[in-house]
Amino acid sequence: MPEALIGWRPCSPQAALAFFPPEPLEASMADALPPLAPAGGLAQRIFQVRCPYDLTIRRSPSGMVPVRFERVPNETGLSQAGFDGLVTPIDPTAQRAPARPAVQISLNLMLVTEAEAVLTLTPPFMAPGYRDWPGSLVSGRFPLRAWPRPLNAVLEWQDPGREWVLRRGDPMAYLWLTFPDPDTEPRMVEAAMTPALKRHFAQVDNVSSFGRNVAPMFAEAEARRPARLLVEKKTGCPEFS
Repeated sequence: MPEALIGWRPCSPQAALAFFPPEPLEASMADALPPLAPAGGLAQRIFQVRCPYDLTIRRSPSGMVPVRFERVPNETGLSQAGFDGLVTPIDPTAQRAPARPAVQISLNLMLVTEAEAVLTLTPPFMAPGYRDWPGSLVSGRFPLRAWPRPLNAVLEWQDPGREWVLRRGDPMAYLWLTFPDPDTEPRMVEAAMTPALKRHFAQVDNVSSFGRNVAPMFAEAEARRPARLLVEKKTGCPEFS
């Protein structure tokens, strides 16, 4: 069965030890899957991202303009400085609907690969806690080979009267990888931040700030992509940290 190597790494080294690496959904749900689940199934192509902190977010009451978001201190382990640096309200003009305000939470995570792969970020739809969320995570999809961008979780409120409760270690998002050959299975490794990856990452980072429709830039990013971006990280190799 063909295999595709997928590299993961933190976007920023700051507090990187607090963030969980992506893990195969198959491993985290071993007790829930049938003992003879077929190879190449859904659980082999989805990786889970866990929440790195305890965080409760409260939004301002309905009717207040602009909508504001704040951490609930007694239920939040994340400091105010950490909250301000990781949680960003989505501009009203970029919301999917006026009545559904949203916040973007940094996952401090990027993926890189040499394979022709499409990454879809989805809500953790198989996690029990997801059923109690006051809204949903907004899904996104892009070609991973050309676009090693920072991954963020956009949480969209649908029940304005409820707080959003996240606990460290809980599933926060799923990373669903698909390939031209449907039999391809992904294998995740830690990637090194090589000079080539650093330069290409800088080209695509924060491009959405210059316009909401970034899809036309995918082909340009592929054309400018270096021949090789994924180098597996080796312990004790500081030049490729």
